[in-house]
Amino acid sequence: MSHRDDLIAAMVIFLVVDTIAMAARLYVRLKVLPRGAFGWDDIFLVMTYLGFVVSCAMGFTSIRYGLAATDGKPYYNNIMATRFLFANQVGLYISAGIVKMAVATILYRLAVTKRMRFLLIGSMIVVVLWTVIMTLFASWPCAQDGSSNWAGSKACTQIGYVRTSTNIVIDYFYALLPIFMLRKLQMSAKTKIWLLLILGLGAFSATIAKLVIIIKLATAKGGDAIPLHYDLLLWADIELGMAIFATAAVAARPLIKEITLVCRKKTQPPIDRDPGDAIGSYYMVNVTNEMLPMAEQESKSNSPSAIEEQIPPV
Repeated sequence: MSHRDDLIAAMVIFLVVDTIAMAARLYVRLKVLPRGAFGWDDIFLVMTYLGFVVSCAMGFTSIRYGLAATDGKPYYNNIMATRFLFANQVGLYISAGIVKMAVATILYRLAVTKRMRFLLIGSMIVVVLWTVIMTLFASWPCAQDGSSNWAGSKACTQIGYVRTSTNIVIDYFYALLPIFMLRKLQMSAKTKIWLLLILGLGAFSATIAKLVIIIKLATAKGGDAIPLHYDLLLWADIELGMAIFATAAVAARPLIKEITLVCRKKTQPPIDRDPGDAIGSYYMVNVTNEMLPMAEQESKSNSPSAIEEQIPPV
């Protein structure tokens, strides 16, 4: 596959996957969970998703005008392709910062101590400053020939190193912090593993791949640098697409439980009850609509799964 095909494939795949993940998350927030579950993390994630959609639209338009093309067609326009590429890059830079805010606010929901909340608030301030400063450098001093070029000068190359390395640090901070947070929460081991795996996708190796490409760009010359620029753009799309999916998937467990419950109801035969069975203070209806003895219901309320329900939804 050519670089052009790789870029199109990455954007299409993650647009589809992220759309499904976002639809599932919004359904859980607005339909499954109690009113008031929709919070700032959802707002930041919706903003990130919309930013990604706009960035992909700019990327497709740039490709339409001949970005990474190996052939020549009458409607190709290098100037227009560069302009839309620049819009694509800026959109990715801004969205990359907003998705980190979404992860931070998810962790803020789980924070149970003031120290942890202050730490997360401080990290959010750092992310805002990081996003603003790096976006300004990418769109002004380090913009060359109409688009961002971290290899355009020695200073911009150093800034590119700083941006990518700090991006790795921030991603791993948010990926590893839940290990210290979740060990004190009353959650089942299965739920903790689920959250750690999903949030850990924030430390996806795309950031490291981008750093390697920038290092190569510093010494690449002429035609050797062009493919590296396309690789950098490709990994930027993959990184943001994966981050949106991971952040949206955190809220998928309630939906999975609901789907499993519906499937069980359809496959299980109806329960025949003796009309003489006691119904009243000796039985009560739980969330699965099964009639259980009061003693059994009380034992279930003290089970790990019941305790898990008391944890704020993420």
